[in-house]
Amino acid sequence: MDSFINKFKYFLLLIVSVVLFSQCDEDDDVVTDNPMIEMNASKLYGHGQYQLKTESGDNVNITLTISSTSALKSMKVKKTKNLNVDKTFGENGEELVFSSLSESSYIYNFEYTPSVDDIDLLIGFTFTVENENGQVTESDLSLVVTLSPRDNLPRRRWVFKSKLWVTDPDNPNSEDLADCEKDNSMLLSEDGSITIDYGTDTGAGACLFDGFNVYTNWNLSDDEKTFTRTYYGIFSPDDIVTEVFEVKTLTVDKLELEQTLDLTAFGLGAEEKYLFIYEAMPL
Repeated sequence: MDSFINKFKYFLLLIVSVVLFSQCDEDDDVVTDNPMIEMNASKLYGHGQYQLKTESGDNVNITLTISSTSALKSMKVKKTKNLNVDKTFGENGEELVFSSLSESSYIYNFEYTPSVDDIDLLIGFTFTVENENGQVTESDLSLVVTLSPRDNLPRRRWVFKSKLWVTDPDNPNSEDLADCEKDNSMLLSEDGSITIDYGTDTGAGACLFDGFNVYTNWNLSDDEKTFTRTYYGIFSPDDIVTEVFEVKTLTVDKLELEQTLDLTAFGLGAEEKYLFIYEAMPL
């Protein structure tokens, strides 16, 4: 009798083990069948959480690698701003990448160019992938957007701090800023217009030709290597002059522009270089 009971217990234990093993296999299948999303951005704490630091105007290009053990069914992207859906993105805040796909893997190149409206806000993108078995995976990308030096230009007053005569034969990089120029500044508007402020000094404290030239426009080249501004003289308004500068430094705090001038008429060289240094101040 004891032998029969022992055999019964053995077979019962064997049956329970098989059932548990089968359930573990099923659970493993469920886990591995979930779509997987990987992207080339910095991972944060937590599954599927990524972060990227960028500047306004910079093109964000992220590659997402999606894979599943079964065919992929759909993929969509949702944008949020301060945790609220941004209805200006895609269609009411969402963009459909695909609605059906016979493949079990997909490479998605996500592109986005943050604007100045994204600065210092919680900008997020949620990528949602579903496979043909109805299993869904989400992955989040958060953008930390700071103001780029280019976009910062119209948001500051640029105070004239220094003018260096780079090619001075006796003393290279000598200071050439006149006292009457020390309170000058320029305002660069978003529409491309420019205003030169000659400061508060008047009379003997002002430069002799202040206001004789009327500045009209400014431009920074796409590669941020060339800065131009145009003006006309008050006595010849139809004669537009373009000044060309090489950008030596461009940050949110400093702008350094080098100009090459032909000053042979004044007994100097044909390629005299001057470095104009501006510092950013609040408007």
